[in-house]
Amino acid sequence: MAEDYLEQLRQGSTALQGVLGALIEAERHFAPPATPLERLQQITTSPEWAWLQPLTRLIADLDHALAYDSELPASEAAAIGAHARELLGGSGTPGEPGFIEHYRVLLQGDPAVAMAHAAALRALQGLPKESDNAAERLHARHQWNERRRFLRLAPRSRGKS
Repeated sequence: MAEDYLEQLRQGSTALQGVLGALIEAERHFAPPATPLERLQQITTSPEWAWLQPLTRLIADLDHALAYDSELPASEAAAIGAHARELLGGSGTPGEPGFIEHYRVLLQGDPAVAMAHAAALRALQGLPKESDNAAERLHARHQWNERRRFLRLAPRSRGKS
């Protein structure tokens, strides 16, 4: 049932947002004081905060997909869950090592981050499991990556029509 895993994806997004919030709060103690707007600008543009980008991109892509595509296949929901678990577990893509290096330190040193991490993993458990067939699993991940790419480009192309 599509509604079941779409709700699980929403819960997963909320839990990932909780992880992001806990990370920002933990990092805030080491960063110079800033207003919320200044902090947002730092998080989105400063190299010191760039390590958060894999997580912020995943949350944005997931929320965008949920907002604009009610026909998300179960295989892609499974791929999203696997990607999120891999990111939080440190076995993500080669372009994400900066994330896991910072994340592990905060995960081990901040109880709020550890609790958010556990909550996210619990929320992601309810998603469909990836196929045991490697070709099907790779196809679903490719489809999810193509959807992410399209969703990132879509707002720009909508404004040009």
